[in-house]
Amino acid sequence: MNLRVVGRRGCRGMRRPGSAGVLCLLVLLCARLHGASAGRQPIPPLFPVRIEHDFGDPEKTFREVMDLVKAQYYTDDVDDRTLWWAALKGILYHLSPEENRALATIWLPDQFEAVNDSLHGLRESIGVKCSFHPADGALTVTDVIPGGPSESLLAPLDRIVRIDGKALKGMPVAEVSALLQGEPGTAVTLKVVRDVAVFDIDIPREKFHLQTVEGEMFPRDIAYLSVHSFAAGVTEAAREKLSDFRRDGAGRLILDLRGNGGGVLQEGLRFTELFVAKGRPLMRVVTHGEKVSCYVSANEAPLRFDLAVLVDARTASAGEIVAAALRDEMAATLVGTPTYGKATMERIFTLDSQCRVKFTTGAIYSPAGRSWQKKGLTPHIQVDMDPQKLDRVRDLAFDIRLLNDPQLRAAHLFLTGPRKRPEVNEPEVSLPDRNDATEPVPDE
Repeated sequence: MNLRVVGRRGCRGMRRPGSAGVLCLLVLLCARLHGASAGRQPIPPLFPVRIEHDFGDPEKTFREVMDLVKAQYYTDDVDDRTLWWAALKGILYHLSPEENRALATIWLPDQFEAVNDSLHGLRESIGVKCSFHPADGALTVTDVIPGGPSESLLAPLDRIVRIDGKALKGMPVAEVSALLQGEPGTAVTLKVVRDVAVFDIDIPREKFHLQTVEGEMFPRDIAYLSVHSFAAGVTEAAREKLSDFRRDGAGRLILDLRGNGGGVLQEGLRFTELFVAKGRPLMRVVTHGEKVSCYVSANEAPLRFDLAVLVDARTASAGEIVAAALRDEMAATLVGTPTYGKATMERIFTLDSQCRVKFTTGAIYSPAGRSWQKKGLTPHIQVDMDPQKLDRVRDLAFDIRLLNDPQLRAAHLFLTGPRKRPEVNEPEVSLPDRNDATEPVPDE
């Protein structure tokens, strides 16, 4: 990600020389707070991490507990390496928000490969989403992932009753999941019930690219774009579809971010930049030392649409960043249910041991300086829908989807109506107003 710095004050109306048609991210350092400076309002943390109680000499107490455990724990299997690893996990647990204690974590080198694949839009599996019913011992296919090994082999509502000859009734979910997993290139044999037919089928386990962007034209010149995650490459795929929509005469867009749990933060910003004009803010971030950075668009030719954005409780992280920016800067109307509520930025560091450690390095705010940590983004038009039902109706024809997807129907009705966005009244955590000198930002 190439970040450039603009040496001006404020986040609005920025100017930067550059070639037409070249999109990049600009970073403007909107403010820098020196905690002891007079008249500066401190920025509170999004969630508590500092302890207030006293427990003597902290380092001495820690080593005392270590010695006691090694001397008194009931088994000799506890050694220094085990205790140091547990201490690392405990530190990261404490630095995570209460609602997601696994946010800060550490990975062994071989564990990180799967994490890295997911950030690049790679999935290693048989390519299906299922719901499991232990009582009747069946996995019900809810979605077949496009481009995956099960495409054209399995279909929604197929019931998997045996995996490699093993009956699933009464089996824990984790054990069922483990049966589907395996080395890429190996196959798994499934016994499938489809209507009245029962058959066995071999499906290979493969590493494949997820198709994270899907789009189509709806009647009345309304375009529909679904983004499942912000993996690397999503912005370019979305740009092509959005440009096609414009050529086809679409002036209104339903952007579906339901179930979008995030992905690569920079990719989310690049995606947002497709819609936001040069110099306008994309998000604000508070980092170490209470320094406030404002990321702004460099797009000289943004794509113009009247926007309705579909969100739900599974819309998180980069998905929320996009929704918040489009709400603040493009007057997008949010439709659905409140989002997950993750307004923090994490960074992954490589240690000398080749382990990777991840923890929060920034608190994220919308362009207007509002946080959605824990409480989520509140939609302008609130409509409930069962997420499992959504997975079942995504691939249906437009008319049938509109009947079975009340959130999509509400967005469609809004865009075809007078389009007066309802007000949302809720208490929001806002950044104090800052206007300090700018500084360079590391190119990361």
